[in-house]
Amino acid sequence: MRIRKCAACGFPHWLAKIMRWHGNGTISWTLAPEGRLVLIKSDLLNSVFSRLESEMGLPIGHIVFEAQRNAVAAGIGALFDRFPASLGRLGPNKRLVIRFFCRLSIWLGTAYVEYIMYRPGKEGEALLRNPYNRDLMAALILGAFEGLERRPFEHSWRSGRGDDVIRVVASTTKPEVSERLTVAPTHCLEGGHSLARCPRCGVPRDLASLEWREGEGIVIDTDKGIRVSFVDAFTPGIVFRELEKELGSEVNGLIVEASKDFFAKQVMGEVPGGSSSGPTSGDDLADAFRDSLSFLPSYGQGLVTDITHQDGGLEIVVINPYDVRLIAGYLGALREKITGAGAKVEWEERDATRVTYRLA
Repeated sequence: MRIRKCAACGFPHWLAKIMRWHGNGTISWTLAPEGRLVLIKSDLLNSVFSRLESEMGLPIGHIVFEAQRNAVAAGIGALFDRFPASLGRLGPNKRLVIRFFCRLSIWLGTAYVEYIMYRPGKEGEALLRNPYNRDLMAALILGAFEGLERRPFEHSWRSGRGDDVIRVVASTTKPEVSERLTVAPTHCLEGGHSLARCPRCGVPRDLASLEWREGEGIVIDTDKGIRVSFVDAFTPGIVFRELEKELGSEVNGLIVEASKDFFAKQVMGEVPGGSSSGPTSGDDLADAFRDSLSFLPSYGQGLVTDITHQDGGLEIVVINPYDVRLIAGYLGALREKITGAGAKVEWEERDATRVTYRLA
């Protein structure tokens, strides 16, 4: 499938039309502004969730699955509750919507998804290749069907042409844990950050390094040589809140360490001039952090509004972080990379939309 792209920056033309970048560090759907997207390294969530299972000795896959399913169902449902998108729920229009969902997965870099069949309100099948996470893609597909059809679905797998084929069938119930994992989008703080944008399509210029391989369903950040994906921004928080409810606040430390280790091993080559001989304190350290965190708004991960140094450490204020704990892990890895010393990260939340991090 060929993707029509912006002639200036290479971003998919129609994806640029249905997404909106805001000056407060967030990305939303144009027609469903309460939904939120975030661009992350494709294996981040899989790495963190696997590490948590190993550390805790408890399976959390079912929680992750249901959180993703419910987040997507809520977002899709909100979209199709509005006119003109609500026309997509009418008769034969549903087939067009399902085909669009398949194409959207390719645009977002979550997987190559190919339509096979669909019987409105009853069942559907699609070929799946190169998912950023197989279970999360299954949950995403279920959530999309449930948001469109306004009823539960269940899924199964089979092989076809050497690839996975997912089959979804209408159901009457959802697992009990799914009922607890509700989506409660937060009200984001306003921000006046101005993004440098492509003059042709309006997408942030920071994303000009992305390369879409449409036949594979993947997106590559060519500057860093890693796969990235646009995913639902609420899923990590839903999972982590449920784990904290079940296991206590101590689980937050495990999440921070898991994400810090991931970033330290996978993506810290992106630090401008980062090395063990880099700045260790003062204005130089604050400037190094400011440069290294400048990508956050373009990725929809939040917005840094203040960085100050005090007592040999840093205080960083982030509004609208996509997840408090994952940002903490990134900041810890960043400090260790820049200074060559260990990092301790603490944070204080005024609410979920304004977080003050303290790094020592």
